[in-house]
Amino acid sequence: MKFFLLLAAVVATSAVVLLPSQLASVECDMCEMAVRTVVPMMDQDTKDIENAVNKECKALLHKIPFATQKCQKFIDNDLNKIIKELESGTAPGDVCKKIDMC
Repeated sequence: MKFFLLLAAVVATSAVVLLPSQLASVECDMCEMAVRTVVPMMDQDTKDIENAVNKECKALLHKIPFATQKCQKFIDNDLNKIIKELESGTAPGDVCKKIDMC
């Protein structure tokens, strides 16, 4: 019985661990999603942009544990960089590479 409990714990833990390459891919996906969301909203209030990105982020990460925290951290740390790059004229396809997220 102890074996099955241990096995279940190992399986559950391994399901939520992201390898560094997977994490990099998730961060790139998040950045690209944010760019797609921000571009048509550039003339709107920052809070509206944050809310839209947060909604899209949660939809993108819905299968990842702690998605809400991950999305909020992304908004707090990276969204302004994306907006500033777009405002400075960086092409949408180049933004995520320029800020080292892809």
